[in-house]
Amino acid sequence: LFCSSIFTYPESCVMDSYTYQPIGHVESIFCSRNGALRQSGLSQYARASLTINKTFFTNPDHSLENISEYSHLWLIWVFHQNTPSAVKAKVSPPRLGGERVGVFSTRSPHRPANIGLTLAKLEKVEGDTVYLSGIDLVDGTPVLDIKPYIPQYDAPHVAEISTQVVDAEDDDAGIEQTQPEIKVPKWVGDPEENLSVIFSTRAEKDLEKIDLSKFKWLKSRSELRSALCDILSSDPRSVYRKTKCSDRMYFTTLDSVHVSAWYDPELDGMEVLRLKQQQDT
Repeated sequence: LFCSSIFTYPESCVMDSYTYQPIGHVESIFCSRNGALRQSGLSQYARASLTINKTFFTNPDHSLENISEYSHLWLIWVFHQNTPSAVKAKVSPPRLGGERVGVFSTRSPHRPANIGLTLAKLEKVEGDTVYLSGIDLVDGTPVLDIKPYIPQYDAPHVAEISTQVVDAEDDDAGIEQTQPEIKVPKWVGDPEENLSVIFSTRAEKDLEKIDLSKFKWLKSRSELRSALCDILSSDPRSVYRKTKCSDRMYFTTLDSVHVSAWYDPELDGMEVLRLKQQQDT
């Protein structure tokens, strides 16, 4: 599989194009885009592995030597499940409920170069394979490169700026306060926007019947519960699903378990209705 980013530009604009070959493909707890986390680091139970192929190296395991000295890795990858469509300058992030903003102010997969960036925790290295957690990658995702996360260089050096309270009625008036010189829009990952998650009585009974031996990524029923809470609380529904679908139902599959849930407006949250383990084929 070759991953290329080639787009049509005005004839007056001469552009270069580049073609890359993946170093490997992810095996992930997420079977499809529906239910995969929108960002990395949202769930410690979101696990995956990446095996380096032999296209570039006779001994791919040699390429991973010393990488276990790092706790986290950057993964550069391709949104390979994007549906063909024109790239738009303005997009509608799910958390904005239909409001449109510039594509480069978001992490939308629909961008001129359909490349993603993930920061993942490195759990272990075995031969030519790295095992990761905290991922947001779908099974089969092509990975272009791995780079170590180095906080001295990758984390911003936060300079604090002083602000002075001038409200005469404020007890703290005249006192200088400091705040980090880093800002993001409030709608980006605002914890106050997270949904509550509950399990129905039937889902609780289903959970007790789950066969742990069929899990590939999860280690217990409590991990399954926690992983589902992490996914559903971040509201994985698309804008279309939120605004156009009256049934409010939501379905996904997580580590062999098919999940049926729905959005309850009275709860302003998600209720897990059923859990059904997929049968071996």
